[in-house]
Amino acid sequence: MEEVALKDLDPRLQKQIENARKAVDKNPSYAVDIMSNIVARQPECLDARKILRQAQQRATEGKSKGFGGFLSKVTSIPFSMGSDAKVKKDPKGAMAAAEELLNANPANVTAHKVVGAAAEALELFETAAFAYEEIRRIEPKSAENIKALMSAYIHIGKSEEAIRIGDAAYHEHPADDEIQGLIKKASVEQSINKGKWEEDESFRDKLKDEEEAQKLEQAGRAKTGDAGLRSMIEEAKAAVAEQPGNINFYREISSNYRKLGDFDNALEWIGKARQLEAGRADVNLERLEGTLKREKMAAAIAAKEEELEANPESAALEAELEALRHDERVFRLAQAEDIVQRYPNEFGYRYELGELYHAEGETDKAIKELQLAQRSPKVRINALILLGKAYKVKGFSDLAAEQLNLAKSEIPGVTDQKKDVLYELGSCYEEQGDMDKAMVEFKALYGADISYRDVAQKIDDFYSKK
Repeated sequence: MEEVALKDLDPRLQKQIENARKAVDKNPSYAVDIMSNIVARQPECLDARKILRQAQQRATEGKSKGFGGFLSKVTSIPFSMGSDAKVKKDPKGAMAAAEELLNANPANVTAHKVVGAAAEALELFETAAFAYEEIRRIEPKSAENIKALMSAYIHIGKSEEAIRIGDAAYHEHPADDEIQGLIKKASVEQSINKGKWEEDESFRDKLKDEEEAQKLEQAGRAKTGDAGLRSMIEEAKAAVAEQPGNINFYREISSNYRKLGDFDNALEWIGKARQLEAGRADVNLERLEGTLKREKMAAAIAAKEEELEANPESAALEAELEALRHDERVFRLAQAEDIVQRYPNEFGYRYELGELYHAEGETDKAIKELQLAQRSPKVRINALILLGKAYKVKGFSDLAAEQLNLAKSEIPGVTDQKKDVLYELGSCYEEQGDMDKAMVEFKALYGADISYRDVAQKIDDFYSKK
């Protein structure tokens, strides 16, 4: 499917769109209704989707500022968004369902992710980039979203922009090899597109040597998909035979096996890289090895879940699934404990460990790690929220409220994270019997998202008792 401009649509649709555009400021709800129908019928028209997004934002402006700003329209979730396979199977349906959620809350990150993934499945990469840009505006620090946005930018020829956001993200996440790989890929595409391979010295400075530059250029031209990845793997293996000490080729082989979902071979080549002199002290390789092991376990769990979904009565499959989940939890916990022991002053690691302890019901251990994790600016807010939840588990609702109020004050806007804080804070006051304070939080949440958990029921119950 190819993206189309407004001018290429049916003239009757163009007239409706123009009427909706004029209504965005004065009657945004009307504009939302008109544009929702058009976008559902013409998902390939990005300009129409942009007008819809403007109307959605105007229609919900000010509705999170108090109890009086309730949503005038409740939209249910008409499509299961829990599976990438389902999105790929019916990408148009997924996009339409996601837009219904965005009608109620234009800051719904999950819905934007679905729009992006579905657009990629339809090869509408301009639309995918637009979805990921919206997420970046809401959650600017999300590394996974930045990688998705970089990939979309590379597809649509915005390599310079991909490099710009990639450089910033790489400073934040220096251990993320995928970001580094995307920066290199974007650099290759930029050089090819501009035709300045010979004179672009700044590009050559980004690469280790000319041989690697030539290799990356070929990779940039290679087809995506399994066949292209396997071809690149064979070329890199040939390069290893010629230059067995060049760790970059080992990384490339492992990365491409990872993209194929072949975690055994990906791990084998990372293991070989760690045996090289340059790899023995490489902490990034060590972390990548752990990540690959977790991804392998997650893939096995997902496969077993599909088996169980097809045979829901099988007690044997259910037991196998629980065993896989148990092994994965044990591995992650052991890995987290080990890394905290070796790097005790890296407080981001302490948050990861505290999160795992909390999930395992080791609340006292979780509290200890989360109290220290607050010292890391990168995870401070997450640590405050989880610490509040841990105190709540202990029955210390007053201490929990203190942490949650701190988190609340540091989260701008009404994000999904802020909604979680408002709900938990309201619940803390509810447990203390202070319904006036509880209702302040629940009303703020209700005004932002009426469908969030059971907040609507809590509001109805409160007023029915008055």
